[in-house]
Amino acid sequence: MNRLRAYRDIEGINQQELGEILGLSTPMVSAVEAGRREFAGTLEPLGYADDRLTLPPMSEPLHRQRASTSAAAKKRAKELLRLAGEVFGELRKRTPKAPTLGLERHPASTLSFEELEEFAIEVRCALDHEESGPIQNLTAAVERAGVCLIPIVGLHGVDGISAWVDGVPVIGLAPNVPGDRLRFSLSHELAHLLFHLKRSELTESEANRFAGALLFPQAEFDAAMPEKPQLRDFIALKSSWGVAVSALVYRAHELDYVDDARYRALQIQMSKWRKAEPGRFEPVYGTLFGRLVEVNGGTAKVSDDLGINRRHLAELSNWTHLRVA
Repeated sequence: MNRLRAYRDIEGINQQELGEILGLSTPMVSAVEAGRREFAGTLEPLGYADDRLTLPPMSEPLHRQRASTSAAAKKRAKELLRLAGEVFGELRKRTPKAPTLGLERHPASTLSFEELEEFAIEVRCALDHEESGPIQNLTAAVERAGVCLIPIVGLHGVDGISAWVDGVPVIGLAPNVPGDRLRFSLSHELAHLLFHLKRSELTESEANRFAGALLFPQAEFDAAMPEKPQLRDFIALKSSWGVAVSALVYRAHELDYVDDARYRALQIQMSKWRKAEPGRFEPVYGTLFGRLVEVNGGTAKVSDDLGINRRHLAELSNWTHLRVA
């Protein structure tokens, strides 16, 4: 795969349409994308420099699998992640005092629930946070650790997606969700980056357990839980810990504070809220990618210097314009 296919996936066009832009036949586009023929033209009509034909390597993007998410949306998100990692890595090298990677992958690709709780504490400390207490600005902490955050829209039912791009950790997040949900999605995707190499049947449950432990460590959760927790108890905890009530109830269930019957009863009670839980948190969006672009001259200059499509580059840091009401 090369830049031609990546461009098509981002733009959502077919090979014939790309051929019309480049002045190539559809069979030639197909042959170049498949590596059967060399590309002898120029990428200038696509907004890319000719030396951008080869794409950087990346890991399999991980996210919650939803039947409602189209294949085209997944491909687009993947190539935006790849482009973000590509640009982020190059800008970081050019920028004095840019954050370097401060997190290490766990050597194991799967962890027991007890190990996940322990690893979450290690990550909290690596994020320059104490072992206890709420993480007030998780977004900033993750960016200080050298993780690239970008907005991703159009992934129906998917709040986050992540991958390693040539050594750069990249997380894409839906900008149109409440702040508590964005925090959990960020924690969830961080788990994928730190100890998941590929998808398995345990991938999502492990990531959820890690996210819960990162945001609300078990020792403090134990201290906060009454003997028979009610929905109002979880609502009160949400206001101080910045974790959605649904996530808190899920964590209480997995830690055996509520049995199966009580868990189902709480879910029925929460269903009355429809899409909006009590207690709104404003989402905290990523700023590091945008700052790296600005200190290197802004979107136009970085686009020209790196040979990157200007519209594609602008999309990678445009959280508010893409937000859905």
